[in-house]
Amino acid sequence: MSNPTNTLIGQATNEQIAEWKRKYKYGIYAVEVDGHVGYFKNPGRNELNCAMSKADKDKALDIFEELASVTFLGGSEEILKDDQMFIGVSQELKIKLEGKQATLVNL
Repeated sequence: MSNPTNTLIGQATNEQIAEWKRKYKYGIYAVEVDGHVGYFKNPGRNELNCAMSKADKDKALDIFEELASVTFLGGSEEILKDDQMFIGVSQELKIKLEGKQATLVNL
């Protein structure tokens, strides 16, 4: 559901985005879902440790909820509260948990 002005609910100003980019050394990213946008910082070790501490095979979404909670910068909080929107957000957060591609080289 898009609004006629093409402005997403929770959309930050260019100035706010520039400030976040300066502040967070690993960078930031946005997730858009159903006319809403949320802004997150890329996780470092501390954020990943917090998220991984919630890992439970019976509650798989807990890890994504924790990661979203500790990296959310601003935007529409509805994407964190609405179950259907959060399922979409969690798919994007999964990518962030994977980190950079590394290659094991036996010597």
